[in-house]
Amino acid sequence: MVFMPRRTLIALVIIIIIATALATYYAIQTTQPGGAAAQKAKDVIKIGFTVALSGGGAASGIEQLRGYEICRDWINSQGGLYIREYGKKIPIQLIYYDDSSDPAKARSLYEKLITEDKVDLLWAPWGTSIGLAVVPVLDKYNIPVILNTHTVSESTIKQLGTKNIFVTFSDHESVGMAFALFVKKLLADHKDLRRIAIIYAETDMSVGHFRWTKKALEDQGIGELVFYGSYPVAATDVRGLLLKVKEANPDILIAHTFAGDTFVVFAQLRELNINPKVLLMGTAATTSAFYTRFDNKTKEGTIAWTTWHPSLHPVLKEFFDTYSNKYGYTPSNGQLGVVFLSCFIFKEAVEKAGSLDPNKIREVLNNESFDTPFGKVRFRDQIIDPPLILFIQYQDGLAQPVFIASGRYPDTKPVQIATLADIIYPKPQWS
Repeated sequence: MVFMPRRTLIALVIIIIIATALATYYAIQTTQPGGAAAQKAKDVIKIGFTVALSGGGAASGIEQLRGYEICRDWINSQGGLYIREYGKKIPIQLIYYDDSSDPAKARSLYEKLITEDKVDLLWAPWGTSIGLAVVPVLDKYNIPVILNTHTVSESTIKQLGTKNIFVTFSDHESVGMAFALFVKKLLADHKDLRRIAIIYAETDMSVGHFRWTKKALEDQGIGELVFYGSYPVAATDVRGLLLKVKEANPDILIAHTFAGDTFVVFAQLRELNINPKVLLMGTAATTSAFYTRFDNKTKEGTIAWTTWHPSLHPVLKEFFDTYSNKYGYTPSNGQLGVVFLSCFIFKEAVEKAGSLDPNKIREVLNNESFDTPFGKVRFRDQIIDPPLILFIQYQDGLAQPVFIASGRYPDTKPVQIATLADIIYPKPQWS
């Protein structure tokens, strides 16, 4: 047996401990965006995400992907993201998978993006349930993501205990208040309006919008709520519910639809010849899929809420024209608005951080404000402030802005801009 001097043995143990620690640190860092591997010279920044290209959210997920691609091209047309730590602009590359509108599949794929694809940064999937499903992965690897097509309340964020999601979509409270303010204006302009009915899809987003719309209407004594009811989001037949609406005979029908259910509700309203004087729909009624599904005469006078319009800013007009030239006319789809907003914030946040380090980017998102074509915004308690809720009406085949509200609840207020169109009233009867 060979005996080693005590000092030599101690030195050898120390060397082994240090080498093991360094190897562990390197392994951890190389699985995280902005880690040690990311500090090597790079020619491209890899951004990973999943998107609903099939399943129930496909119509909206496709719009989200198109928005992401327009964002990528816009950033790359400027040379990429300027990263101070590298001293240069670096173009971005998108790596994405179809999550099939399945939260569990999305969660698994986000893990794959981080550990196998080794992306530098992450963007958000489509839809509230999927966005919340990937939070455990974001927290596991401590990576911040700007959610866009997701309605998440402050209480939900606190309940999750996460510091890694930043929400650009309007919160339930502000959307509900915006609906109430719009209805209040309609009632002031048209004295024959009084009776209100609300229907809504049974999803977190639509239920939240219904509850806060109802609360805002009742708190302010706006109109008379004569009926409200819900339906399963996957329903293919809502005639029973709609017949109850018809019996209630509302002047205004608010339909807080979610995704594909929008087509079912709209088509069956027409089939049953339910003709409210005002029809207010969810954001899915601003998708290209909805626009192409129904002819202009059928859509005429229908109002839906969204998050943007090209008339708000020249850069938004540029994005609108890019989309329209590539994919055809879009009625200012609400998915695109929050995707574009997240794009502007993302670019500014990364460049202010000067790094791909998630911790530095998170610090910027928490503490800085951002100058965007939507105005100056910041995250308050990880939710956008101020949000923008814009109502469009289909008029002669085009989606025209007719009402805008801005501000976090309870400070949501109407906004006047020169490009607001006059409202077609009453909504034309179904042909």
